[in-house]
Amino acid sequence: MRAIRRLSEALTRRPELVLWLIAAYYVLAIALRVIRSEALESDEAEQLFQSQFWLMGYGRQPPFYNWLQAGVIQVIGPSVFALSLVKNLLLFLTCVFYGLAARLLLKDIRLVAIAMIGVIAMPAVSVMAQRDLTHAIATLFAVALFTYAFVRTLIRPSLSFYLLTGFAVGIGLIAKYNFVILPVAAILAILPEPELRKRLFDWRLLAALLVTVVICLPHSLWVLSNLNEATAGTIKAMREDASGNPVLDRLSGLGTLILAILTGGLPILAFFLIAFRRSLITVWGTETVWTRVLGRTLLLCLIAVGLIGLSFGATSISEKWLSPFLLLLPLYLCLKLEAAAVDTNLAVPRLFFPVSALALGFIVYIAIGNRVGPLIGQYEKENLPAGPFIEQVVTNNGGKQPAYVIAADPFLAASARIELPHARILLPTFDQAPPLDTATKSGPGLMIWQIGRKGGDAVLPETLKSYLQARGIEAKTSSPSAMTVPYLYSGGRAGMTFGYAWIGAAH
Repeated sequence: MRAIRRLSEALTRRPELVLWLIAAYYVLAIALRVIRSEALESDEAEQLFQSQFWLMGYGRQPPFYNWLQAGVIQVIGPSVFALSLVKNLLLFLTCVFYGLAARLLLKDIRLVAIAMIGVIAMPAVSVMAQRDLTHAIATLFAVALFTYAFVRTLIRPSLSFYLLTGFAVGIGLIAKYNFVILPVAAILAILPEPELRKRLFDWRLLAALLVTVVICLPHSLWVLSNLNEATAGTIKAMREDASGNPVLDRLSGLGTLILAILTGGLPILAFFLIAFRRSLITVWGTETVWTRVLGRTLLLCLIAVGLIGLSFGATSISEKWLSPFLLLLPLYLCLKLEAAAVDTNLAVPRLFFPVSALALGFIVYIAIGNRVGPLIGQYEKENLPAGPFIEQVVTNNGGKQPAYVIAADPFLAASARIELPHARILLPTFDQAPPLDTATKSGPGLMIWQIGRKGGDAVLPETLKSYLQARGIEAKTSSPSAMTVPYLYSGGRAGMTFGYAWIGAAH
């Protein structure tokens, strides 16, 4: 209790300490992710596999996060640490640029700290991102960078900040397609404000647009040539529960939109209510130029998401799709609080401790959950023993590694990338992978697949047979074999059975 009291007093006197505490939180998040499991979540597995290739597009997602991840892996190698480093560094930089934007708009340094804490109060940041998000995290970073650059350009315009705004828009557009809503909404939001509107009629805006075009052009050309591949997956996800009735489906989509707004926004409001109590309720009538601009931007973004959902017949709009726009909410609330001259002397520790309890509690919970779950017979993705399986297969082969690996699913593919960093990893469901070169194809190959928790015969799946034929890979294989490996942290009480077979050259 004494340590908490001292920290509370320190935060009251020096609210700038919040940034260092946020940095410490993300260092801890990296450490806990590394030690909690060598197995991977869905997005992590996808990133680790796709980091082998530098492509202009990776299916339905733009390439910005893939490029960042591939770059880091080129430097430090494929690992869980590389995955966690990119994710948490982007989240930290999101808080940094958000704080810089808040510093431009707020005079009270305590409210600047509160705005940064408000970012972590978002469930998408403190919960969903630590479980398994990638492209959505890159979008949050782009939103924070854009907010800072855009506000700085409006307040004190300069060529460098016009260019930075164009850069932020460019990386936002190649981070996630729905980012385009934000700059359009922001421009519309400043039109009623004469002093801000004139920034749109500045020659430097053309330079900013040129930067955006240069960044987006390579991927845009790819999208034009691969339009179905770039859009079909997203549209399918939006219509996942379609009933066939266009009216009911659209009503369902609007219902999920409202629910996503509530689940994403109410926790932020609840934390601010804890910090400011009745004062938060009294601020809604206060108004400044910036509360109007941010309020309009946020509202226009949400309306745009609803209209897009209606036009595509979406039956489901998830909270993570809204998180880039709800990121504006903490700053909007802080602007309202300052406009109302609310007392903030005790607000920083009041907000910091409950948000810390959520954020720290969750990363500790998922770290412990991997070990507790197997004790009661629950096995998650991070308990899958794909790494030990691949390691044992290579050991049984006298330590000789394959030149390439064909994996039946992304989890095995990603684990093979970690265990066999010099091998080329192939995945039948990813058609964009460049073909094997002659030297690699002539070497020994390994096929791996999951049989199941209940075991079974080692029969080569038809998908892998078809893939071999389609890729012109020599179909001469060893007899398929099965291997049962205990789940991670199961103590040998349960295991997963895998199948494998060697291909081609002597092994």
